[in-house]
Amino acid sequence: MQVTLQEFNELTTDEKAWHLWHGATFLHVYTTDQYRVNLFHLNDYYIELWYNVSGNKVDHIRAFKSVELLAPFLDFIHISVP
Repeated sequence: MQVTLQEFNELTTDEKAWHLWHGATFLHVYTTDQYRVNLFHLNDYYIELWYNVSGNKVDHIRAFKSVELLAPFLDFIHISVP
């Protein structure tokens, strides 16, 4: 089932999680002191899932198209040329 960016952002957290597990492609994860932030791709947009490690729960899921919001993930990707 395809869901647009606007439709996705209007879903409940449980509905968003369902779409992540049933169609999104996992791309990357980075960690902070409190969170494990997962990046997914679905249809033509990206999705961040903020997992609170100490609380053992998902605090936030947001979808976006902005390349600028990818910056935290790009900091962890290293490309070396031989």
